[in-house]
Amino acid sequence: MGEPSTEDNPDRKDDAPPHRAFAWEPAVMLGLSLLLTVLGWWLLAHQVDRLAEARFRGMVRDLSDTVNARLNAYEQLLRGGVAFVDASGDVTRAEWRTYVGGLRVDLHSPGIQGIGFAVHVPPDRLAAHEAAVRAEGFPGYTVTPPGPRDAYFPILYLEPFSGRNLRAFGYDMHAEPTRRTAMDRARDEGRPVATAKVTLVQETRENVQPGFLIYLPVYDWTRPLATVAERRAAIRGFVYSPFRMNDLMDSLLTGSLREHLHVRLYDGTAPAAEALMFDSAGEPGGRQHAATTVNVFGRPWRMEIAATAAFEATVDRRMPLVALAAGLVISVLIGAVTRALLAERRQAAALRHSYAAVARASAEAEHANAAKSRFLAAASHDLRQPLQTLGIYLHLIAEHPASSGMRRLVDGARDGFDAAQRMLNALMDIAALESGAAHPQVRPVDLPMFLARLGGELRAEAEAKGLTLRIRLRAVTVNTDPTMLERVVRNLLHNALKYTRSGTILLSCRTCRGGAVIKVQDTGPGIPRDRLHLIFEDFYQVGNPERDRSKGLGLGLATVARLTRLLGYRVRVLSRVGRGTVFLVELPASARAAGEERARLIA
Repeated sequence: MGEPSTEDNPDRKDDAPPHRAFAWEPAVMLGLSLLLTVLGWWLLAHQVDRLAEARFRGMVRDLSDTVNARLNAYEQLLRGGVAFVDASGDVTRAEWRTYVGGLRVDLHSPGIQGIGFAVHVPPDRLAAHEAAVRAEGFPGYTVTPPGPRDAYFPILYLEPFSGRNLRAFGYDMHAEPTRRTAMDRARDEGRPVATAKVTLVQETRENVQPGFLIYLPVYDWTRPLATVAERRAAIRGFVYSPFRMNDLMDSLLTGSLREHLHVRLYDGTAPAAEALMFDSAGEPGGRQHAATTVNVFGRPWRMEIAATAAFEATVDRRMPLVALAAGLVISVLIGAVTRALLAERRQAAALRHSYAAVARASAEAEHANAAKSRFLAAASHDLRQPLQTLGIYLHLIAEHPASSGMRRLVDGARDGFDAAQRMLNALMDIAALESGAAHPQVRPVDLPMFLARLGGELRAEAEAKGLTLRIRLRAVTVNTDPTMLERVVRNLLHNALKYTRSGTILLSCRTCRGGAVIKVQDTGPGIPRDRLHLIFEDFYQVGNPERDRSKGLGLGLATVARLTRLLGYRVRVLSRVGRGTVFLVELPASARAAGEERARLIA
């Protein structure tokens, strides 16, 4: 931040003591840095949450897809059973055992209790049906529950025919209302239908689980099936499968799904306690929650899914905190650097208003300047490294897809970061020059080739502003530090591009009195005569009384002045208001290198 010019306050007298000069600048710099830090931290934290949410949503989709895929596979097993009954006509118990045993459902279809066939028995054939099954070697067989009904659908075959499944042998599922509702829908609609939540007849007193069944009708295909009445008349029975809910879901929740997701599954669309069919182990401990509905053969299931503490442990939330800590350090250091620089300016201003204390004030200013320069030289690495780290985090955020609102926040943060970095680099460059850490590395330089390269690099920028950049050079070789000289010329060219609205910018070089002269001429607004002696001071900018930092810090020409003094060159300025400005960098004869002078014009 620079010193307010007299243009900001024309009534200020030169002899007025600068009691409050620059007092607000460190606070503004600190506030802007803290604002940028908080914005960067918020963006990074939001990005971490967004990525965690996306990963959680992906796991929810995986679970839903797995449930659908498994149930579709079970449907194919039932359809295979229907096709087998249709192909066999009157399928026998041994044939059913062979068919189901070949499917190896215990290995390939975890969660399924078995595959069975419930036969349709009219009331007038109930006694004959029971006698026929008893004759097969089951003397105690009877259809349960007892009592007269319009139709009977006892379980005739169920494989594997062992363990819990023996309890279902002869059970008429059509006698129970929940099962009857699903069986009637399957019969009337000719498609697989799942029951609501039930307790399977296979359950014992131990480890009782909620269950459900899937029914697929078997018709007499020699009869018409076009209407509901025809399908009811042609029903032969049902191929079905019973499921224990915990066994089924435990087979689906494997690996990271079991560890990272807490799942509650309800029969229907409402999360009522009496409709709860499955509740996975553990408790939710993460921030993510989701609910989805799965259609199971005409029956909706509501799945409520929450992230667990194990999922939350995989979310790395340290990066935003690191960025916040780095930003706070940077903010404090920038405030300290700004205060140190402006403290020097206050002392310099005070010297101009206290002629009687010139000697003492001069000694104090030199001491403060040396201390400031040593501080800035020592702190430069610590300042730049955290700022570069914050820049990397902002770059990583910009690479991820985001909403347009988030993109605008990221772009604003990066603009603020770039401005802060330019300011910091300019301040560090001035500090390096004042501390004596920079020393010229002199070597021969082909001046025309050197200037032609610089002009070529800036030609596109000039053309973008509608300006013409002309380069006119004469052959001359000089002994100089190319890096320092390049910064001098670049700053002069950038200064010309900044202030020139239309017309031409000329870059040229020529020999003069045994040395060489580099000229940068523009057709800009020019500099008033009473301001020419101020333009090489720190933070001074012509035509920027509002201190708009998008126009720079006002250190470009100050850097030119320091570099040319270090190189032993002289800078002259010629300017007329409304006509433009000419900067002449005069290289003394001692800088000339031996060589042939040849006229060369590069336009």
